[in-house]
Amino acid sequence: MKTSKIALYLLFIIIPVFLFYGCKEPELGKKVDPGLKLKIQNLHKASKLDQNITVLFKANEPLTDLHHSVLTQKKIKIKASIGHIHTAIMPASAIYDLAKMKFIDSIQGSKKFEAHSSDSLQNKPQFKELKK
Repeated sequence: MKTSKIALYLLFIIIPVFLFYGCKEPELGKKVDPGLKLKIQNLHKASKLDQNITVLFKANEPLTDLHHSVLTQKKIKIKASIGHIHTAIMPASAIYDLAKMKFIDSIQGSKKFEAHSSDSLQNKPQFKELKK
């Protein structure tokens, strides 16, 4: 009889804990771009999570001094901002800390811009001296 009561109590303790932690991780996964997740996993495998990466993130509210201090504590340095979109440099290990912040909507890795058209590769702009 005592064992069934203990099992019942454990059941009521374990299920909420499991639901709480089990539901949080998918929410983080929704915030981080899949390409960035893959890059973080590769850096983790290579033991290079201390390497700095550049990311773009969207906040759901204007960043206050408190937000900036929290970001600074996590070694996240904002380099540029336009409205609610920010570019930051941070250690790769801080990506999930950033994703856990309630004021962050989404995070993407920086992307290189490349010309895809053969015309754009052949017709590079030429800079000529301005005539006075």
